[in-house]
Amino acid sequence: MSPSDRRRFLSAAAKAALLAAVPQALRGTAWSSPGKLGVPAGASAEKIRGFDFEKLDTFLTPTEKFFLRSHLEIPTLRPEAFRLKVGGHVERPAVWSLADLERLPRLEMPATFECSGSAVGGGMISTAQWSGVSLVEVVERSRPTTGALEVVMEGADAGLDELVPVPVQFARSVPLVVLRKMPAMLVMQMNGKPLLPVHGYPLRVVLPGLYGVQNVKWLIGLTVVDQPYEGFYQTQRYVGLERVPQGVRMEEILRQRVKSQIARLAPDASGKKGEYLIDGAAWSGSGAITRVEMSADGGRRWEQATFSPAPNEHSWVLWSHRFQAAPGSHEILVRATDASGQTQPLQRDPGILTGYVNNWCERRTLNVPS
Repeated sequence: MSPSDRRRFLSAAAKAALLAAVPQALRGTAWSSPGKLGVPAGASAEKIRGFDFEKLDTFLTPTEKFFLRSHLEIPTLRPEAFRLKVGGHVERPAVWSLADLERLPRLEMPATFECSGSAVGGGMISTAQWSGVSLVEVVERSRPTTGALEVVMEGADAGLDELVPVPVQFARSVPLVVLRKMPAMLVMQMNGKPLLPVHGYPLRVVLPGLYGVQNVKWLIGLTVVDQPYEGFYQTQRYVGLERVPQGVRMEEILRQRVKSQIARLAPDASGKKGEYLIDGAAWSGSGAITRVEMSADGGRRWEQATFSPAPNEHSWVLWSHRFQAAPGSHEILVRATDASGQTQPLQRDPGILTGYVNNWCERRTLNVPS
């Protein structure tokens, strides 16, 4: 077989494998209409938009400013036809309508989540007030069987992948043991109003403390599995690679790492010479933020910033710090520590081979005039 024939064979095999992986849920009644590729018709819309972090001034991010990250077309779902299917390794498979879900006890809480690919100092991070029902209760009512390992969350967004031109459906899994330890939600409202189409209308997942990729939008299926899920967006995208002595190790992207970020660094409004105000936010998926520190000399000495505790451990804190700086150039760093004892690293780990979970300290240069 020639090299060109081999490339064509491998390309065809990859396409066939991905096509075979498209779930039966693609033909569910929740869709508006099927498209030419056998996936539901969707609407092109803004898929990537960061939050302008320099304008951070409120605890909750206004819905119209909340960051966006979607991969496929935005599905058009009819609320009256919408169904959430729960199946797999369960004793009682179930189908839920929106009306069925709305009869469950209501949950409401603020939560912060970040895109796992957000850069240091980036804008793919926001906080909103989420309202819905317990995802765990919906799964437990179907009684997962002995050996149940993960819950696969299937979204209604489907289409051509950004990098591989074959039709795929977005889906991610979460370990059942992780799910049972958090206030996981099936969300219908965001900041007091129904979800917008770009944010997952009519139903999305919010898993407080986990990276944004886990918060599946346009949810139509929950499938309990007894083996690790190996879907396209679980194994081909959103995986971390780290260089180790034995070679390269793959790391699961799941829980948000502790991180702080600078919104503004400017002369203080007091007008005093050399006095500056720095502020921003800090968050973590492993516990409440317990300390935020600022250094004006590249990390040799640290001063504590002030902040008010968040309503819960799953939300960011807004911090600020006033400090005096002598004339000259200063390297400004900020780092956060959470209740689990984790602190941001000062620098990027050179062994990390992918651009995910970027949580090392943000650095800025401050030039103070004489």
